[in-house]
Amino acid sequence: MQPNTETLSIACWNTITTYHNHQTKQVNAFLKTWDLSHTMFEVLRCLKSTTCTSQKEIARLIHVTDGTISQGIKKLFAKRLIEKQRHRKVNYFHLTPAGERFLNEVLPKYERFQTNQFHALTTSQQHALHQLVTQLHSTQQQEGEVR
Repeated sequence: MQPNTETLSIACWNTITTYHNHQTKQVNAFLKTWDLSHTMFEVLRCLKSTTCTSQKEIARLIHVTDGTISQGIKKLFAKRLIEKQRHRKVNYFHLTPAGERFLNEVLPKYERFQTNQFHALTTSQQHALHQLVTQLHSTQQQEGEVR
């Protein structure tokens, strides 16, 4: 039996959220080896690709709220993987040399881990999936996040 349009949308949503929740658990379990959460790791990746930036900008770049990353930033700071510089009333963060070494060690392992998460899909299926999700995200941004 084919679902009608409304139930197909709900089925899509349920499939995406179920996969996302499962994937988040897998990623967090993988990163636990280094005592990192997924958000902390994304902060490190963000700082690797952008020079000194504020917490607000990091949050925007990794698509989370300021509050979501504040604890992660504190932990990364305590681990001496990041440093902050205050300019006017804003703290700007960047990787320390130890943070760069750490990320250079962990990033290739993380990339292999993520590659393995999609081994069931061909390269063309991965491209199609990326295109579809990007299209959904772009449409949301154009129409506003909440309708």
